[in-house]
Amino acid sequence: MKNKFSFFMTFAAIILATFFVASPVSAQIADGTYKVNYEMKESGSANTSIADGYFTKPATLTVQNGVQYIQLTVTGSNYIKSLSTPTGPVSVVSENTANQTRTVKFRVKGDLSQPLNMDMHIVVPDMYDMTHTARAVFNVSGLPQATSAGEQKSVESGSETSGNIAETVENPKTGDNSPIGMYALLMLGSAIALFAIRKFRPVRN
Repeated sequence: MKNKFSFFMTFAAIILATFFVASPVSAQIADGTYKVNYEMKESGSANTSIADGYFTKPATLTVQNGVQYIQLTVTGSNYIKSLSTPTGPVSVVSENTANQTRTVKFRVKGDLSQPLNMDMHIVVPDMYDMTHTARAVFNVSGLPQATSAGEQKSVESGSETSGNIAETVENPKTGDNSPIGMYALLMLGSAIALFAIRKFRPVRN
């Protein structure tokens, strides 16, 4: 009887362990506006791309209700005819034709700590006309993270952290984001254990 009881307890423990391993909590950057350093790298290597010299640093990261937007300025805009990201063409915020600069904005989906492919159509009259791909690598280390409970790690406004400056940090919306699935599995495990105890306990005369 003890062996059968141990089997059911082990089975319940495996279910709970599988849930915790298969469902890690992914960190999200807290709502706010931040200055973020970045580098343009070649599409197929870790080398700095020639295009890096045409992108001013740092970029501005804005997170609104968990949605991430990047705003940056490119120089030599007369040569860059188009610029796009995995979410589509960038939006032009402003442009200075005299200084040949253009400020653009685009939405970022997914993990911003991973390289972001950017396609640009570059035209140099009588010399170069080609679509070039580079990878934008953003340094988001040290930025405040929004937790599952709607809280965030505090970062002093205007202080530098890993090359980034947190300009404005807004308090994220709070709410009950308790993992209901975890509670359901805990109840299932308890039910299995209770069933095993009642079914396999010795019958008393």
